[in-house]
Amino acid sequence: MTRTADARSRTPQHTERLQGYVYRRPLSGPELLPALGVGIATGLVAFYVTRLFLERTPLLPEERRTGKHHASGRRPA
Repeated sequence: MTRTADARSRTPQHTERLQGYVYRRPLSGPELLPALGVGIATGLVAFYVTRLFLERTPLLPEERRTGKHHASGRRPA
């Protein structure tokens, strides 16, 4: 029997959590550096993308944009 066919034929086994087996340990500084680096990089990318959207040039001048209906571009009656 192949590996994939063997894996499909197995029934899922439910395991119980052993009391006292799962624990959290305090992390040291070097162990936290990757998580801090990812957090800072994600924040910088989000800031950059937001800045790009806020600084983009509008397609219409301000005079032509005010008072228009958003979806159709018609002036309100």
